[in-house]
Amino acid sequence: MGQIKEFFINLDRCVDKRLSMEQKFPNAYRIRAIDGNQETPESILPYVSERNWRDPCYNRRMTKGEVGCVLSHIKVWEACVARGEGVIVHEDDAVVINPDYMSLVDQYKDSYDFLYLSRKHISGEVIHLDSLLETSGFCYWTLSYYITPKVAKALLCYFEHKPLIPADEIIPAIIDTHRWGNLNQGYNFKAAAFKDNLIYPMDGAFDISETESLTNIWEDYMLHVLTVGTDVNKTAKLTDDNRYNITNLGAGVEWQGGNMALGPGGGQKINLIKEYLKTLNLNDVVMFLDGYDTFIHSDPEVIMQRYLEFGKEIVFSAEKTCWPDTSLEEHFPQPQNGYRFLNSGTFIGTVKELRSMFEKPILNHEDDQLYAQKQFITGKYDAVLDHESYIFFCMSKSEQYARLENGWLINGETRCTSCVAHGNGSEDTKRAFEELYIKCKGGLRDTFHPSYQVKNVGNEISQIKGLIPKDWCERLINACEEDGGWHSLPSDKFPGQEIRLNTLNDQSFIEEFREFFANTLSPVAEAAWPCLKMYGMRDCFVIKYSSDSQTALPLHHDMSLVSFACKLRDDFEGGELNFPRQNVNNGNWAPGELIMWPGQVTHPHESLAMKSGIKYGLVVWSSRDSGDTEYYEQ
Repeated sequence: MGQIKEFFINLDRCVDKRLSMEQKFPNAYRIRAIDGNQETPESILPYVSERNWRDPCYNRRMTKGEVGCVLSHIKVWEACVARGEGVIVHEDDAVVINPDYMSLVDQYKDSYDFLYLSRKHISGEVIHLDSLLETSGFCYWTLSYYITPKVAKALLCYFEHKPLIPADEIIPAIIDTHRWGNLNQGYNFKAAAFKDNLIYPMDGAFDISETESLTNIWEDYMLHVLTVGTDVNKTAKLTDDNRYNITNLGAGVEWQGGNMALGPGGGQKINLIKEYLKTLNLNDVVMFLDGYDTFIHSDPEVIMQRYLEFGKEIVFSAEKTCWPDTSLEEHFPQPQNGYRFLNSGTFIGTVKELRSMFEKPILNHEDDQLYAQKQFITGKYDAVLDHESYIFFCMSKSEQYARLENGWLINGETRCTSCVAHGNGSEDTKRAFEELYIKCKGGLRDTFHPSYQVKNVGNEISQIKGLIPKDWCERLINACEEDGGWHSLPSDKFPGQEIRLNTLNDQSFIEEFREFFANTLSPVAEAAWPCLKMYGMRDCFVIKYSSDSQTALPLHHDMSLVSFACKLRDDFEGGELNFPRQNVNNGNWAPGELIMWPGQVTHPHESLAMKSGIKYGLVVWSSRDSGDTEYYEQ
């Protein structure tokens, strides 16, 4: 039959390896490898990867390299079956140790269905066969082997009905014994391995191997980000983040989970999560974040990479205090660095393991953190704590260590960059959290960017999108309500219930808005009217309409050169800002979307009567000339 045919598997982009293999194996045929980095779950159909696969050493999923590798070996097995004769298969990091390897394989090829020319024995009994051969036991590597059509066909048949697993897992499972047991379905192959490897990996092969990555994982999963916030206005720090499609399980739900003022609670969060997990694929990943005191500072790719590096199914955040039951402290070992105790306000994990961990019942009013802690310390679940704030930074009793450096959110105590900030804890913590959020998100200072949109909606009236974040609107409302100084100006012909930003206790709003007006709104106005010169900001105030105060404002015009206004919320009915002469109103506009118009008699406007709820509106007037300075109440 002549010399045994050889094949070597090689990626197109690995040109140096190809040239090396052509020198070492001049008679081998090249098989063009499948590049797992370029494939998707859709592109490899009808094959699918085994979603529940976990590497026994690192507990990681299948890598893109492993998917590409097994698909490449499938190509060789198909070639073997098509040729109807046994072949030798090499990967492109093979180095010849014994130059007589071909004659040695030829010596045994008629007696064996499969021969390892190179292997790493892992477990199982190895039986001496003769001076050169032994049984393989359970071993790894697909670096170099001899395979017959009989075995190749069995491997192909297995993957016709089963998901893909790594090549060096399926081969021992079919030909001999696997750590799972024998999966060969009665084939009874005769397999062996050379006692001394005839072929060996080149130096550093595993250091640069694309199959061994901890983070270059085959993306056959989805990341779902969940929160629970029955007051949707308070979840804006999360839901306004357009990098994520965040599902609020608390929207439209009556809260029955207790509150911090009356004592521990929150079990309803677990129950809402449990129900939602039933709708998801077991292999998908869920990240849960408390609704009112968290924000995300990293892209999904960064968070997933860090999650995968833990090599665990679930990662909970960690904090300094064992709350609410200090008697559990002894069950949490002291880490070498970082925070010791489980916090249930932020976590990430697979649907399968979270379903298992949350299977035990919990009542809506019971404490979710105590529940999660007790489940964790049983040791039954593949879960770990994020001691160093590698993903989640719980700021309670650590607010002094929170900072932003070169765009990175940093826990200065653990000296670790973080992806998610959690402002759990005291009022000091919450203030520090708010300040950190402003620094990380830039408040209004960094919102002037090319993606903002200005649209003329009719007769010198413009709609401006993409400049004022919804969360900034919510923080301004909270600051005004905390101040509480709603009143009308005594000399105002058209009085309203107002608070001027320059009178708020928190002066950061007016300081920020002055800068925003000069650097952002003024250029927008001058771009809309090239003949215009903006002189500065004359007035800036929040006006409030409600059934128990002021419900409407009659037709009037402003004492400004250019006026701007926006709704700060949209949870009300009626109250539209209406321009009857121009037939324009902002009734269906979103919070933070500005309306801009000339402030003189050409553009009279009114606030129509409220029907329900409370309306908060931000109004800004530009100065009419250089002497028309910012208004201060006397």
